[in-house]
Amino acid sequence: MSNEHGGDGQAAGTAASQTLDRAVQVLQLVTGSRTTGIGLSDLVKATGLTKPTTRRLLLALIENGLVEQQPEDRRYYAGAETYALGVLAAERFGIRRLAADSLVRIAARSGDAALLSVQRGYESVCLAREEGTYPLRSHVLQPGDRHPIGVGGGGLALLAILSDEEVERALAVNAARFASDYPGLTSELLRHQVQETRERGYGLNPGLVVKGSYGIGVALHDPRSGISAALTIAGVESRFTGARIEEMAAILKEEVEQLEMRMQCANTSPGTAKKRSAEKRDASYRVSGGTKIVHGS
Repeated sequence: MSNEHGGDGQAAGTAASQTLDRAVQVLQLVTGSRTTGIGLSDLVKATGLTKPTTRRLLLALIENGLVEQQPEDRRYYAGAETYALGVLAAERFGIRRLAADSLVRIAARSGDAALLSVQRGYESVCLAREEGTYPLRSHVLQPGDRHPIGVGGGGLALLAILSDEEVERALAVNAARFASDYPGLTSELLRHQVQETRERGYGLNPGLVVKGSYGIGVALHDPRSGISAALTIAGVESRFTGARIEEMAAILKEEVEQLEMRMQCANTSPGTAKKRSAEKRDASYRVSGGTKIVHGS
């Protein structure tokens, strides 16, 4: 009888492992579809599973926030929880540790607050803040704060590095929150800001969230770690004059390059990272060693 029970346990374990493998396969296909999403029939064809089995796996993934289905097109997309896991995985690469020195230098050179934010789904999450020496400060954004992507300095930078399709999806997902909590940030205005960010090499948040509170930021996305992060300088309106805005943008660009290299070193051999970081970059849009960087507010 013990052999029978042992056999049953082994069979159950094998079945559970097989189910997990299948769920992971489905999840990888969904996340790999990025902004286009993927239909049920395509998933069935790609996995070789039956339609009922595929649907059951999708329902389980949806219940856990890893996958979501859009009612408009019935296609499946990566859920917000996949980004949450990505943020947690960021600790594996120590994004806060990697950016710590940059935040200190930015705050020292600018005199204003330096912030680190990461993308989580269609939100931006502030992870760290380093105060500057200037006595008048903007306290709008603090570690742990979350806003729809596109709100504030780092949020706009993160929105600008998305594809046009992802930008539209982000605006649609956050439409209700924008309307209720950020009425001044219309979809039309945000689209215009994204375009300006891409064209001029940085974007500026001129007190659109809180009057008198300004921000300028730079964002990068590292596909090796899956991290999208932004460095931001935030302060009061009087600190953001024309010439000084350019100076702050230059500081942020320098530090993003340093952060990019540190992230590459965390994921690749030092020699490869050094070679990649030395590649020529465009001022407003760059692809370096697989890392996409766009300057934004």
